[in-house]
Amino acid sequence: MKLSIIICAYNEEKGIGNLLRNLSSQRLPPEITGHETIVVASGCTDRTVPIIKEFMVKDTKIKLIEERERRGKAAALNKALSAATGDYIIFIPADVSPAADGLYHLITPLRDSEVVVVSGRPMQNPKCKNAGFVNYLTDMTYRIWGRLMETLNDAGLAAHCSGEFMAMRADTVIRIPEECAADDAYISVVAKRRGFIKFAPKAIGYNLMPSNVRDYVNQRRRWLYGHFQTYRLTGGYPTVMDTLIFSKPHLALKVLIGEIRESLKRIPFLFGATVMETIIYVLAIIDSLLDHQYTIWPVIESTKWVENC
Repeated sequence: MKLSIIICAYNEEKGIGNLLRNLSSQRLPPEITGHETIVVASGCTDRTVPIIKEFMVKDTKIKLIEERERRGKAAALNKALSAATGDYIIFIPADVSPAADGLYHLITPLRDSEVVVVSGRPMQNPKCKNAGFVNYLTDMTYRIWGRLMETLNDAGLAAHCSGEFMAMRADTVIRIPEECAADDAYISVVAKRRGFIKFAPKAIGYNLMPSNVRDYVNQRRRWLYGHFQTYRLTGGYPTVMDTLIFSKPHLALKVLIGEIRESLKRIPFLFGATVMETIIYVLAIIDSLLDHQYTIWPVIESTKWVENC
């Protein structure tokens, strides 16, 4: 089996070297007999491309696709998918850092022929924790998502993967609509119709969540818009809290009860987060009704790699 790792990068000079070094030290399952890393650098104006080329001199398995203009993540992914030669595809953004053995744990569930896509577990980089209410919001986002994925995984109902760290069989999705604002949701809904989606909790990908409320709202607003758009493109919703709260409220309630039971001290924060999520939900609906375009979304600087991380 051959593995293709796809990385999309836009002005990632602070993190791309860190990620490429990380990937070179990752353990792979024995069935992976060859691999390649395809980096799509889209309209970069910093040192992202020169840094990638430096790594290419040392590692011929790294391939660069350079786009002169930034045309959106879906367009970049499509170029990489067309160039990929692997049996398995791993998607990882340039600002994510897999934990030790992350790739190993992400790939091994594909040994089951009925599994077509595997989702890793995104986590806030422990070296760069936020503080106060923002810390609760960012931790809650991934914590509740993880609880939900575990619940759906046990029932064979998962129809969502984290775009921060995911793997799929190469023939699952060969092209993504270029207007797509949530490529992970699109891939997940399409994949669910072809087989099972597996959650791999040990396959951890560290990233940075927004460090302020404004950036958090903007990020969540785009995510929710992407989920609504996925329905328009596929006729199906991804299995995330903002859709299950209406389609499968008993599952959503089970996850929220688990959040409260773990710590009663979280109740006031959860109430505040619920109010904020309601506001974000309304904003995403307005974006959807107005057909707001997130094909090329604004960079959220507080989610980017920093020196002490």
